[in-house]
This record gives sequence, C-alpha cells and structure tokens, in this order.
Amino acid sequence: MKQFLVAAGVVLLASACDVTDIFTSGARVGDPSETVPGTGPQLGVISFPNSGGATAQEPFLRGMLLLHSFEYDDAASAFRDAQAADSSFVLAYWGEALTHYRPVWHNENLDQGRSALEKAPENPAATAREQAYRDAAATLFGDGEQDRRWKDYSDAMGRLSRDHPEDLEAASLYAVSMFGVTGGERDHRTYMEIASISQEVFRRNPDHPGALHYLIHAFDDPVHAPLGLPYAHRYSKVASAAPHAQHMPSHIFLALGMWDECISSNIDSWNSSEERVARLGLGSEDRGYHALSWMQYAYLQKGMLDEAREKLSIVEQDATQADSSRARSHQAYMRAHFLIDGEQWAADVLTVDDQDLGSRAWGANALAEGIRALKTGNLAGAREWAEKLQTRADTEGDEESSLPIAALELEGLLQFEDRKTDAAAATLRKAVQLEEQTPFGYGPPFPPKPALELLGEILLAMDRAEDAVEAFQASLERTPRRALSLRGLSRAAAAAGDPEIANRANAELRDLASRRSGGIQPPTSRQQTGE
Repeated sequence: MKQFLVAAGVVLLASACDVTDIFTSGARVGDPSETVPGTGPQLGVISFPNSGGATAQEPFLRGMLLLHSFEYDDAASAFRDAQAADSSFVLAYWGEALTHYRPVWHNENLDQGRSALEKAPENPAATAREQAYRDAAATLFGDGEQDRRWKDYSDAMGRLSRDHPEDLEAASLYAVSMFGVTGGERDHRTYMEIASISQEVFRRNPDHPGALHYLIHAFDDPVHAPLGLPYAHRYSKVASAAPHAQHMPSHIFLALGMWDECISSNIDSWNSSEERVARLGLGSEDRGYHALSWMQYAYLQKGMLDEAREKLSIVEQDATQADSSRARSHQAYMRAHFLIDGEQWAADVLTVDDQDLGSRAWGANALAEGIRALKTGNLAGAREWAEKLQTRADTEGDEESSLPIAALELEGLLQFEDRKTDAAAATLRKAVQLEEQTPFGYGPPFPPKPALELLGEILLAMDRAEDAVEAFQASLERTPRRALSLRGLSRAAAAAGDPEIANRANAELRDLASRRSGGIQPPTSRQQTGE
C-alpha cells in the first residue's frame, strides 16, 4: 500500500521510504510557517494510507484537511472530486457523509449524510480498516435517536483507533466525536480526554490541523485557556487557507481577554472568508459573520465604538438587502452587544426583524431591547419585553438556558426601578445561580449581559460596595478582562476603601485602551503567500 502525505496544501505521493511521484510542483515537507515559493494555500499535513486511485488522492486528502478545519462545504466538494476521479473509492463517499456530522456544534443533516454514504459502491479492494471507517459511519447515520447513534459512532471510532494505533486520522476523528457525546455541554472530564488524545496526535505530527483544532476547543474556557495558547498560535499558520482556522485562535484569546489578538485573528478570518465568497461567487449566507461578531465584541472591550459600529453596519446591510437569516441572527447578537457593552442606549441602530430567530438570537435581542427601553425611560416598553422574555423562557427554558437568565435579569432591573431593591438583588442572585450552573461556554457571553456583572452594578447602586466587589471579581473569573466588569470592580473597590483592588482594575482598564487595533485590512502577506 502507498502512503499519501499532504504538506503546505499540496500532495506528495510517497512509498514508505521515498517520493515516487509529485502531483503538484513546488512541494516541500517541513514547517508550514515557512514560505515555499510556488506552493498553493496551506491546510496542514496529514498521512492517510488508502486503496483509492492515484488521481483521487489530492482531492480526497484536501477534503480531509478541510474537514478537520470544519470547512464542511469545501470539504464535501473535494470529496465529490475524489469520487469523480475514482468512482469505486469508498472513503471518498464516507468523507462526504462526515461533512454532514458536526459534533462540536451538536447538529447534523441526517438525510444528506445517509444519501452520501449510500452512494458508496461495494469495492473488494477496500481494506478491512477502510471498511471499519465505513461501518462506523453507517452507525452514525443509521436508525435510532441522535444521542444513541452518536455515542455508538464514537465508541466505534475508539475501537478503530485502538486497533490501529499508527492511524492518526482514526485518533483525531475519535477525539472530535467525543465532543458530540457531552449533550452539547462542557464536560471537563471528556474535554481533557479529548485533549490527551489530540496532544498525542500533535506530538507525532505537529502540523496536523485536527489535533490543533480540537486542542483549542478542549481548552477554550477561562480556566484551561492558558494551556491552549501554544496551539492557538500554531493553528493559524498550519492551516492559513481555512477561514475557520484563522478564527479558532480567538477562542483562546477571548477566554483570556487578549483583545488585540482576538481582533487580529478575526480580521484574518473575515478577510479569508470574503476572499472565498468572491472566488466561489457565493452570497450572504456564506460570509464570515461568526468572525465578524467576535471581532466586534473585542473592539467593544477596548472601547473602540466606531469600529464596533462599522462591523454592525455590515450585517445590518445584509439583513435588510439580502434577506439573510444568518445575517439577521448575527445582527441580533452584535446589536445586543453594541447596545449593552457600549452602553449606546440612544444609538441609531436598525431594529432587528426577530421573526423566526432561534432562541438564543431572539433572547439576546429581547434583553437588549428591554434594557434599552428601561435606560431611555420607556418603562412600559421594558415591561412588555420582560413579559415576552418570561413567556418564551417558560416554554423553551429547558432547551436554552440563557432565556431564563435573561428573563430574571430584566425582572430584577424593573424591580430596582420600582425601588424594590431587596427583591431586585434576590432576583438577580437567582439569575447568578442559573449562570453559575451553566458550564463555561466560549465566545461572547450569553446572555449578552452577564448576571454577575449586573448584580455587581445593582449592589453598588445600593451602596453595598463590598458585596459588589465580590460580584465583579466572580464575573471576571467567567469573563476575564471584560471592560464593564473591570470598571465596576474599580468603582466598587474605591467605594469599599480598597485601593489595591481598585488600582489593579484601573491598570487593567488602561491596558485595554493602550493598544489600538486597526479595522478590516487587506489580506496579510502571510495569507497572500501561504506563509
């Protein structure tokens, strides 16, 4: 059997000992951070021995690299190219099926996954190992409830990996499958097991995009994020051609409050995404709004309101002109953060069309609208939004934990406005209890106003400065270097007569404003050269 190796986005066909053919000129195995004149864009380095035809190898391996970076649509296209090159290549159909399984995001397209897998012909040349891959996917897209199918698939991939300890693809796919068996929540025991598997893959191949990607996801909470920093810095270089790989380091940067680095990472991701949209002639639904929203949140933490407003205007335009459901959802998120984190209650921002929005986007918009109404003196409007939030929380709260938290936050604010201060504090403590029961997520907080931060603000307004200090400190444990929590901590510590804490908070605030990251720029030289 021949061994196929992908390096720097091009393919080498090699035997166990020597290079026997080169499909794309200018290739070199080595550190992908080095510039290699004449090479194409970088996606990482993998080895995946298989029985497919020689002409199917480049698109198949490209598909695997894209799959590891969650570039699902482009991966599916690459796998179909491999099928066209070798219609008997079972793994090409298996790969296309896997693009419809998204364990970290906890969703799937069952029908399309089954359809892709059913296209695969019987091929006597397929090895027992390749058949094990296909059998595992048949379990994944078989009959039964999703949770059971996903658990059975993960178990099958675990057995495959143990049976073939030399196969880093089996290990990587086993690791990512484990994200899908946590019920969509952060189970630290499982996440550390994922990290352990991925670290071994990384040890054996430090340019493996899956190992780097899954390590970042395993460590992207404020407690473990320092462990993820080396992988964050490397991943964007190893897979510089993948927009999602450019974004992923910001999972670690945001969890640590590294706002300049978060901005830079998402500028690279946005520019890469825009280049892809232009190159493939795609529309608004394929734009990199995810990176744009994280970029905007980081700008807000630095007090860069003009830049944050500029990013919001991009999704406003698409939401109104292109009727993009993705744009409307991200408009809801970004508008909520702009109003709340920027305290821009009187800002001229477009209203969100909240029809058919998902629970999380709808809840973010409802909370922002309710607080905005309250801050601008529209008590009737605030009460109306509070009723809407509570009604939806009552019906969907079990599925979306941020809705009950948001409902309690707005209720507490209204109680405080009615001078029911003790009731307001008690209500917000209920919101905090729910928030603390919610596992650390990743990215900008949901609800967009952290309950601990809001409790601190209310306690400070009640002249309970020492209690407010505790609330703000706890808020900063969940959302490190968040500007409003730092500002609240500074004020509360000063009122409590604790200059040491106040000075530390003020130093952090000065540091937030000390470096000014630019706006969206043309692609960097690294993106242009594949460096």
